[in-house]
Amino acid sequence: RTVVAFTDKWYKLSRGTRCVYTIAGLNVLVFGMWQMPRLLPFMARRFLHDPRSGLSYTMLTSTFSHKDLWHLLFNSIALVSFGTSVANKMGAEHFTAFYLSAGVLSSLASHLLAPLRPALILPSLGASGAVYGVLGAMMMLFPHAQIAIIFLPFIPMSLSHAFPALLAYDFAGAVLGWRTFGHVAHLAGGLYGIAYLEWGTQYWNRLVKFIDRRKN
Repeated sequence: RTVVAFTDKWYKLSRGTRCVYTIAGLNVLVFGMWQMPRLLPFMARRFLHDPRSGLSYTMLTSTFSHKDLWHLLFNSIALVSFGTSVANKMGAEHFTAFYLSAGVLSSLASHLLAPLRPALILPSLGASGAVYGVLGAMMMLFPHAQIAIIFLPFIPMSLSHAFPALLAYDFAGAVLGWRTFGHVAHLAGGLYGIAYLEWGTQYWNRLVKFIDRRKN
């Protein structure tokens, strides 16, 4: 009965909401794999992006990894809180492609800029860049949505004011070489989210129309 009830509730959710929950679930699954000692060598090789490794696909797989429980919770809460609205607006397939591309692009930005500060070249992981992409898209779609930034102690602000402030903080962190967060990835993901909603959706729509014509 429990399984049936869960399945019933799951399929009553919108496709966009199920998409976001699935991504969050994959984050949890990968985090669980990191907790298994026997898997650590495999995870470090396949789910951690090191610019010196010569591997490119880890720019994607590393976006599902998190260094600790708080890192996982923070990104998952942000993803579910904002991602559901964006996914329901975009549609599940469109959101999936957008989210994954935001993760890869944010990883790529960190990868390309790493040689500028050789002393700071470290393996990276986390969904923060992709989540910043979602926040950028959320700001473009719902600029008057209210959020609270924990650093300003929970003062509600419109997303159109709060998100640029976060990007400014990450820009300062990227320029000054702060190690607090993955500032370059945050900045790249956020700017990508804004740019994609401004110019990128038209290309997605053209792709969908092209595929539909080929099917017919």
